Amino acid sequence: MLNLHLPRAVGAWLNSLTGPRPARRTDAADTVMHWPPTAARVLVSAERHAYKALSLALAHEHPKGFLLAHVPLHKLVKVPKQYSYREWLSRTGLLTADFALCDEHGFVRAVVLMPVAEDNARHARKRERLLRVLEATEMPVTVWVRDWQNETGERLRQLVFPKVRAQGYYADTPHTPNTPH
Repeated sequence: MLNLHLPRAVGAWLNSLTGPRPARRTDAADTVMHWPPTAARVLVSAERHAYKALSLALAHEHPKGFLLAHVPLHKLVKVPKQYSYREWLSRTGLLTADFALCDEHGFVRAVVLMPVAEDNARHARKRERLLRVLEATEMPVTVWVRDWQNETGERLRQLVFPKVRAQGYYADTPHTPNTPH
């Protein structure tokens, strides 16, 4: 014979509907409680100096451009859709460029990387993967030199945007390849 405790089950159900609500239990894995967040410094001292200098170089090349810091690689490049984007992202998702210099239309025109400490092999391997992908885009990639923080904006423009410009060139006009200007 089936031993159902129907009156007890119905009573518990009715009690849960009409009874007092139990106090909210603090979850053992509550992220905010266990790791209280505080605001962090986004740019360290060397990065702040580089940012100020690079903004001058960008103003000379693309006056209405944007300077972005700590940009994920997947925001800088596009890859063909014929393969799994998810797989590509799993291989490169944690790679970031230190600075991306963009024109007024949001296209990346140059990338600047801060130097990596020679004693950190893991960072060196990540940097190599990042460089392989960025170099395949034919985008100018420059490694920041600390002495550049004292350079003029025009000199920095030449270092970061190494392409030869024709007379009368204006950087912020959108150009399409093989179109007369």
